[in-house]
Amino acid sequence: MVTNQSLLFAVAAMFLYAGWALLAKFATQRIPVGHAVAVTYVAGLVAVGGYLLVTDANLVRSVSGLGYALASGLFLGLGTLAYYSALDTGSAAIATSISGMYLLVTTVLAILFLDESLGSMEMAGLGLAVVAVVLLSQ
Repeated sequence: MVTNQSLLFAVAAMFLYAGWALLAKFATQRIPVGHAVAVTYVAGLVAVGGYLLVTDANLVRSVSGLGYALASGLFLGLGTLAYYSALDTGSAAIATSISGMYLLVTTVLAILFLDESLGSMEMAGLGLAVVAVVLLSQ
C-alpha cells in the first residue's frame, strides 16, 4: 500500500540517492575507492546519529532484528564498494543504471520470501526497466 507519507519518503530517497551517486563519482575521481566509501559511511553515520537523537528512538530489543540489520549492513558495504569501483573504472550513467537494477532483484526476492505479489502493470514496469538498462548500457 502506498501512502502519501511513503511516497514522499520514496521521492526524497530518489533525489538523495541521485546526489549520492553524483558525488560518489566525483569522490572516486579524486581519492581511492576504499577511502571514498569509508568517508561516505562516516558521514552517513553522522546523519543517522542525528536522526536518532532528534527522534528519541527507543532501544532495540530484538536480537533477530539486529542480526538482519548487521547482515544488511554487510551487503550494503560490499555493494557500495562494488558500486564505487564501477564508478572509478567506468561511466557513472552505466554503473548507476546497472546497479540500480537491484530494485528488480529485490522485487523478485520480495515475491519469493515475503509473499508479495505483482500485478500486470507492475510486471510491465519492471520489464520496461530492464529494457531501459539494456539501452542505457549500449
